[in-house]
Amino acid sequence: MEHIPGGEWTGIRYNYLTAEKPELLAAMRANEELEAHLQEVEDFYGERLWDLVERQMEREGVDEELKARDPLGWIGRVDNIRASVKEQLIQEICQ
Repeated sequence: MEHIPGGEWTGIRYNYLTAEKPELLAAMRANEELEAHLQEVEDFYGERLWDLVERQMEREGVDEELKARDPLGWIGRVDNIRASVKEQLIQEICQ
């Protein structure tokens, strides 16, 4: 029985494959590649999310000065950036 690695990105990719690419999913299962593929997705997109969030924060001036001056505003901006980046990455995963 295959082991499906847990994680946010793994779930997104697995659900996409199940719904949109069942032939690819079956081929990965047959070749015993699914577990490794999903773990790669989890590792890659977990790191990529925060890399892109940090870059966007720099571009938008969401820095330690803002955090000290307006902690709640900083949290809101970081949350918005994270949500936007996550949506972009979900689109990327589902291709």
